[in-house]
Amino acid sequence: MIEHKAVYLPKCNRKVKKTLVFDLDETLIHCNNSYMEPSDIVLNMTFPDGITSKAGVNIRPFAREMLRELHKECEIVVFTASHKDYMNPILNWLDPNNELIDYRMHRESCVRHYGMFLKDLRIIKNRDLSQLVLIDNAAYSFCMQITNGIPCVPYYKG
Repeated sequence: MIEHKAVYLPKCNRKVKKTLVFDLDETLIHCNNSYMEPSDIVLNMTFPDGITSKAGVNIRPFAREMLRELHKECEIVVFTASHKDYMNPILNWLDPNNELIDYRMHRESCVRHYGMFLKDLRIIKNRDLSQLVLIDNAAYSFCMQITNGIPCVPYYKG
């Protein structure tokens, strides 16, 4: 079932201890229901169906600093169950010089199970599963590899 989802990340060009896989929504950021609500940034997004929308996004306090420090020792991946058209503008703003996040994965890489989009780390074929860690606010995200998960408190602002 997951073989058609196989991902081969490029070889990391620096020595790292682990690969940290971060969720996006409610882990690194919070997207408001309306761009009119107070937010750190308002971004224009164009979705696969061609609809363009504004989104108010709040960045978890110290997220950049955390990613910067972790990037010194670890490979950083952001893996979201959202579409890439939603993810990319946010990550382009969060990491405009591509210095913090090594790789991006989105809904197309998720495994659909009982109507949910799950982040099954086994799809990453060229990394040792024992060295992959998933940081996510949603406990069900760890259901495929429970020992690889680190839960975090959901981030909401507003």
